[in-house]
Amino acid sequence: MKILYLLIFVPIALLFWALSFGPEIVFILSFIGLIPLATLLSESTEVLACETSHRVGALLNASFGSAVDFILLFALLRSGQIEIVKASIIGSILTTLLLVVGLSQFMGGLKNGIQRFDKESSGMAAAMMTLAVIGLILPTILGIVHQAERGEFIGSNFQDPALYMFSLLIAAILLVLYGFQIIFQFRTPQCAVDAAEEIEALEASNSHDMQMWSRRTAIIFLLIATLGVALMSEIISYVVEPFGQSLGLSPLFIGIVIIPLAGAVPEIIVGIRTARRNKLDLSLSIASNSVMQIALFVAPLLVFLSLILGQELTLYFNIFEMFALALAVFATIVITSDGYSNWMEGLQFLALYLIMALWFYFLVPASWHQPL
Repeated sequence: MKILYLLIFVPIALLFWALSFGPEIVFILSFIGLIPLATLLSESTEVLACETSHRVGALLNASFGSAVDFILLFALLRSGQIEIVKASIIGSILTTLLLVVGLSQFMGGLKNGIQRFDKESSGMAAAMMTLAVIGLILPTILGIVHQAERGEFIGSNFQDPALYMFSLLIAAILLVLYGFQIIFQFRTPQCAVDAAEEIEALEASNSHDMQMWSRRTAIIFLLIATLGVALMSEIISYVVEPFGQSLGLSPLFIGIVIIPLAGAVPEIIVGIRTARRNKLDLSLSIASNSVMQIALFVAPLLVFLSLILGQELTLYFNIFEMFALALAVFATIVITSDGYSNWMEGLQFLALYLIMALWFYFLVPASWHQPL
């Protein structure tokens, strides 16, 4: 894949970081370097999934599907960037629901016209996403109520023992639900078929060279990509705050819009390719699986890891993040409820994503901003 040529930015980013260049150039180089690493990690996982049984392949995709998001968010959490971590969790979901799905529908519709997909599968995914949103919204409501009772300023930095315990319990429930979902895929024939279809879509997106990778080669590239993602994520965690301050970008905007883009690039590539092959069902399946991995696995796991790191990450997000998330899920359910898609529906998703990105840009005091 031509995108792998961007791997040259990885050593350049490391060199500029070692030479103490400005945070702006180091962040940009590290971010660009993260994109091909995310693609390489995704491709390696897909090759290994295709080399194994469908069920083991499904487990590999479930385990490594959001590895880039998890590694990057863990590095940010360890450096104390709590607000960016929270915003990035919501941003990853919004980016997948609106940008990835929108581009897939738009590009697939341009080539194939009207595309149909299974309403039953999309309905099950919508139900799971709705449940995940509820699990994220309820701690926020609890935090707002407690702050209102105390007459305090309502903000997501609020710390409260009851809120933290509630977040831990919600996180545990979501992790257990995610575990049962994997078991369900292993033990239910229909789900095994769905997993096989997803792997087929991913395999179809690979170039000829990558389909010729051996298992050993895929494992080596997987380890290299994971190490590279960890290095780039560590650099980003150190420079993201001064980068935002120098450009007048709030932590909210950086987390919602910028950080999720690196991990979303492989999903965008695969989604567009499968949609243009008139396999929109598979594109939507990949996107919905990614959303569930973030909401049911990555976010709850980070809550528990914060116990070890002493950062006390809760599932209390600010009300604007929750409003955007609920709106995105609602729009997804409405737009995909008819069982068919065209390029105009994809354009609607993209327009909503751009509107939300602008909203989060201006959703801070004017003193933060530099001229656009």
